[in-house]
Amino acid sequence: MNKIVQLATLSLALSSSIAMAEENIAFINVDYLYVNHPARMVELKKLDAEFKEPADKLKAEEKKLADKKDALEKEIEDKVKKLEKEAPKLRSADIKKRQDEITKLAEKSDAEFKKLVSEHQKNVADFQAQGQKRENEINQKLLADIQSATNSIAKAKNYTIVLDGKTAIYAIEGKDITEDVLKAIPEPKTAEKPATK
Repeated sequence: MNKIVQLATLSLALSSSIAMAEENIAFINVDYLYVNHPARMVELKKLDAEFKEPADKLKAEEKKLADKKDALEKEIEDKVKKLEKEAPKLRSADIKKRQDEITKLAEKSDAEFKKLVSEHQKNVADFQAQGQKRENEINQKLLADIQSATNSIAKAKNYTIVLDGKTAIYAIEGKDITEDVLKAIPEPKTAEKPATK
């Protein structure tokens, strides 16, 4: 079975290399272009600014939840300590009544707290979904810029095929057009300098 797969792979490689011999092929490093896209840092800063207020609000809600939990636990703990302290002076029926009150309070507090936590978790999930959606929009915009710049360079230099460099095992020197594509991507108004390759 392995030999059949190897023969099929070799056959495919030979037939594709014969077809590619007629093509003018270039390569780009898509990851490098994405990371060094002139608008990437600008877009990420905009995204951070856009989501700063909602993120701060969620952090404040989380702190309120923690404070509320502590307050509820302290209230129940205080009632239990008070009952323990007064128990020797109380009749068993009064002790039972106060234990029931404490139990009901604990159950009510627990239910209220779980509801608040559930609402907070929903808000966090909504926030994350919105952030992911915006991040995807930015990624699509950056990749569209890379595609457009690649198309321009490929047409200008008469390349018939441009591949991502990760797919190439070997390439003739001068066929990597990554830097040309990077230069062809339009600069935003307040772009950060891209990192060097």
